[in-house]
Amino acid sequence: MKKALIFVLFVLSSFLVKAQGIGFCIGPKIGYNSNTLIDNLDSIQTSMQNSFQFGAFLRIGSKFYFQPEANYQVVSGTLNKSAGVSVQSQDYTLKSIKMPAILGYKLINKGIFNFRILAGPVFTFAIDKQVDPSDMGSLWPLQSADDLKNSAWSVQTGAGLDVLFMTLDVRYEIGVDNLYSGSDDLTLKNNMFNVSLGIKFL
Repeated sequence: MKKALIFVLFVLSSFLVKAQGIGFCIGPKIGYNSNTLIDNLDSIQTSMQNSFQFGAFLRIGSKFYFQPEANYQVVSGTLNKSAGVSVQSQDYTLKSIKMPAILGYKLINKGIFNFRILAGPVFTFAIDKQVDPSDMGSLWPLQSADDLKNSAWSVQTGAGLDVLFMTLDVRYEIGVDNLYSGSDDLTLKNNMFNVSLGIKFL
């Protein structure tokens, strides 16, 4: 299913180029993230955390467009569990390469100014995983960083604004895959709000 979706996206991008002429730009981007790890256990609470990302994008098409990206991202958070009068806490950090495949449509397209809506799947591959501390006891679900998956799928949707060579996106990302790979009955999904600013070349 996922491979078929990627194939359809690339076929569609080729169609857009042929149908509209070659609308093409490429450039770097930086972004701010506010992420929340969602779990299914009443005993575990998570907190919202701020992080960053940077990378590059390629945009193909004019009114309709296809925009693949590659971004380096650091996401962190804290899991909290009440234990009597005290609270047990465990921090996690995920350093990842995030690769959105965005389809967009320009609702307003005035050349030097446009307003866009967008959506698409996202594949995230973890290059470094950390949990601290890892010796939380046998009843704690995350026993080590190996209990977090190396890859996950999610979906982004949002809107964007271009003025001259600057491009601004505001997106919300919804986790699709369970990030937890351990033996407990635990579901962890990462939802994220993102604001990014890019520069269009070419």
